[in-house]
Amino acid sequence: MSITKPKTSYYEQASDRLLFRSLTLDDVELWTPFFNRDDYQRFLGQDITLPGIQRSKVWIERQIQRKDEGIHGQLAVIEKTSRKFIGVGGIIRRELYGKEELEITYSLLPSSWGKGYARELAKHFMDYAQFDIKTESIISMVHPENEASIKVALVNGLKFDRMAKFMTIPVEVYRLVF
Repeated sequence: MSITKPKTSYYEQASDRLLFRSLTLDDVELWTPFFNRDDYQRFLGQDITLPGIQRSKVWIERQIQRKDEGIHGQLAVIEKTSRKFIGVGGIIRRELYGKEELEITYSLLPSSWGKGYARELAKHFMDYAQFDIKTESIISMVHPENEASIKVALVNGLKFDRMAKFMTIPVEVYRLVF
């Protein structure tokens, strides 16, 4: 499968309760509180010796770089009603076992957990991958102890595919074939 470059429309989207836009360096401080939850960092493969602000900046700079390179990446997630930044999410191209894959990704600020935003975001980008990119399948790589993200994958119809290692982290790969 050859994964195409994202359309301009990828960088400005909306679902029922969420807005998605390109990340900018102005988002670094808004994203920094995510790194204050040390218990969650084991799911991410982050260098936890770095201050949260630095990890936030590195994360956002990588998404800006992806956009500049013309490849899919995470977007800012904004709650429509309040217009508050609540996290990041989108589609990322991954190489897994010698094959190009599209992964649905998201990370939300703890204040936004338990509200169904991750499920809504994942479903939105699954539909985008199916209808706009026209990919044959999507994946989600989840740390085996991340029960909330496993639930999101299963609720959205993904099925366990295999165990893998990603950035030295054990992950369960969930897949949905369209």
